Amino acid sequence: MAIGIVVVAGVVGTFVLVSSLRGAGPPSTPPGGSSGDDDPRSCAATAGSSRFDTEFTGADGQPIPYSVSLPADYYTECREYPVLFALHGRDQSNATFLPQAEELRGAVDAGVLDDVVIVTPDSDLDGRWEGQYDTAFIDELIPHVEQTYRVQTGSAHRLLVGWSMGGHGAFRFGIQHPEVFAAVWAVDGAMSREPAEYLEFLDRVGTDEPKIISVGGNLNGDRVEQVIDLFAKQGVTFPYERLPLDHEFTLFVQADRDAGWPTMTWMDAQLGQTP
Repeated sequence: MAIGIVVVAGVVGTFVLVSSLRGAGPPSTPPGGSSGDDDPRSCAATAGSSRFDTEFTGADGQPIPYSVSLPADYYTECREYPVLFALHGRDQSNATFLPQAEELRGAVDAGVLDDVVIVTPDSDLDGRWEGQYDTAFIDELIPHVEQTYRVQTGSAHRLLVGWSMGGHGAFRFGIQHPEVFAAVWAVDGAMSREPAEYLEFLDRVGTDEPKIISVGGNLNGDRVEQVIDLFAKQGVTFPYERLPLDHEFTLFVQADRDAGWPTMTWMDAQLGQTP
C-alpha cells in the first residue's frame, strides 16, 4: 500500500493506493515519482500501473476515492497531459465506471483528441454530484490530481464528461463553475424534475457559445430537453442532440465514433482556451 502527502488549499492530506484494475499491480509510489524524488509530477518513474483505484484524505478527514487511467506512454514520455474527468451515474462508482470512460480513448486513437489522463471521481453510488460531492470534486479532487499526476494545470486543460446522473452533474458543474472546465459533455443526463432549479446559475453562464454540449436518449431525453428549452427562453442556447439510444453510456460513445467523433473533436478544440 502506497501512502503519500498532498497539500490542497493549504491543508495537508494523505492519499492511499487502494487497488488496481484488471490485475495490474499498484505502483510502489505515486505515478511520476520515486522513493528518492519528492515531486510526484516528475519524470523519475519509468514504469508503473496505468489503471488503478485510489483515494486521499480530504480536509474533513474523510477519504475521497477516485480511479485513474493513464496514457500508454505516461512512463516513457516526459510530458504533461490534459485531464478528462468522467462522472458516473446512480448505482455506479469510480471503479465500475472507469472501463466505460476509457471507451473515449477511441477518439485519441483516431487522432481527434489529445491523449488524456482519465479520472473518474466517486459519489458513493448516489450520483447526484451535489453538496459534499460538489465540494470534494471541485475544491479537493481537482487540485489533488493536478499536484499528484503529470498533467497540464488550469481550467483550459480540463474536460468534463458526465453520464446519466453524472450527466446532470456535468451540466450543473458546467453552469455553476463555468470557469473550471474547458468543455463539458452531458450524456443523457438524469436532470432534476424541477428544471427551474438550474436557473439559479443563469447569471454565471455566458450567452456566447456556452462550453456545454448535451445529448439525450430514450430514457432521459425529455428531461434534458426541458432544461435546454428553459435556458433557450432565457437567451442561452446549448448545443443539443437527441438520439434514439437506450440508456447505456457506451452506445452514446459508439454513436459519436460512428459519426466521426464530432463531440470529441469539439472538446479537443476547446483545450488550451481559458473559459
